[in-house]
Amino acid sequence: MPRLVAILALSVPILAWGLSFPSIKAALVEFPPMTLALGRFVLAGAALGLVYRVRGPRARLAPRDRGALVFSVSTGITLYFLCENYGLQRVPASVASLIVAGIPVLTLLAERVVRGRRLGAVGVAATLASFVGSALLVGVPGDAGSGDPWGTLLMFGAALAWVAYLFSMKPLQEGYPNLAVTAWQMVLGAVSFVPFALAEAPLWRWPSAAGWGHLAFQGLVCSAASYLAYNHALERLGLRIASLALNLVPPVTAVASYLLLGEVLGAWQWTGGSLVLGAVAAVALHDPARRGGAS
Repeated sequence: MPRLVAILALSVPILAWGLSFPSIKAALVEFPPMTLALGRFVLAGAALGLVYRVRGPRARLAPRDRGALVFSVSTGITLYFLCENYGLQRVPASVASLIVAGIPVLTLLAERVVRGRRLGAVGVAATLASFVGSALLVGVPGDAGSGDPWGTLLMFGAALAWVAYLFSMKPLQEGYPNLAVTAWQMVLGAVSFVPFALAEAPLWRWPSAAGWGHLAFQGLVCSAASYLAYNHALERLGLRIASLALNLVPPVTAVASYLLLGEVLGAWQWTGGSLVLGAVAAVALHDPARRGGAS
């Protein structure tokens, strides 16, 4: 039963984060990138902070783990959303989602560097296919759905930041309740965006009702509820399954982007996206450890 609950919990961020790409892109018409991030995490921090105070369990962060918490916020929140929000100004939401879907392959490379884990022939082939596919996602000038190379690089930065976040979570998962860790992250994440948002003050405008709706969805659902659910799944299912599950986000994004934004991927994007998703599937099918068990 705990495993089933964890799998159901993992479905929350998959759906929410799939919808978040077109939501962010739509909201960026009304909010500057870091102001949007600040509003999102102020809402998330307030919501989870309230739940934490009411329901607990209370926990105190040991001095030895403060670095891990700060690093998890710096990578999985501050750096991730700095790259993602600016990147989504330059590339279609579906392309951005497909780049982030390559996180499992990047995780494989990170495990090779950090833990000395062998790639193997399939791992090497999947890595090459993923990077070729990501390059094709940029498209060519004039191709439908073509993106900006700088936007693609920013989305790669977001993916790398998330891989670092995954590795930073181990000491926090082992010693503290999931609710406490996620609440701390949301509050510190909001604080981290303050200087960036203040720099955007000349661009501030009062948003429409739709803009406020996107902000509320991103803060309460995509951040508060989804980080809480994802961290629970990460703790119960392990790094590998949690990262592989992100492969299900792009189909949600593709449908939502078409319905909400009218985005259509071009031939290069379909080819590149197929290579990225195929690479991730090959890693999952070849390596049983990537289909289950905690790392």
